[in-house]
Amino acid sequence: MKKVKVTAYVERGKGKRNFSCFVKENIDGCGLLGYGSSAREAMSDIQVAVEEFKKMKAEEGKTFPDVEFEFVLDIGSFFDYYPADVTAFAKYIGMNASVLRQYVAGIRYPKKEQVEKFQAGVRKFANELVTGLQVSAIP
Repeated sequence: MKKVKVTAYVERGKGKRNFSCFVKENIDGCGLLGYGSSAREAMSDIQVAVEEFKKMKAEEGKTFPDVEFEFVLDIGSFFDYYPADVTAFAKYIGMNASVLRQYVAGIRYPKKEQVEKFQAGVRKFANELVTGLQVSAIP
């Protein structure tokens, strides 16, 4: 069976618990979508859609490919997926905390430059975690 790699976008909609996950292109004529009250639920729901399409195609005597997702999260979904403090993270990356909270809530949408600043901050944080900052009990 063939395997298809696709990019799935996870977005937080307006409201507190409104997340969607979607693939821009159709796979074998099928649109893949997922919804949930959290980013993880939406990501799981799109996997359910794949299984449902496999069953549907099997009933037609056809096959539906295995799908491997690469997930891309918007800022609101990022903070739902990872339990990080928005205000502290904004301070860490040098971004206005109030503005970042508005992005997270879906009240405002960031410009490309702000997304790039956020992404650079995430990379910086990840790099610091990997390169030796350690947490341990003080002897």
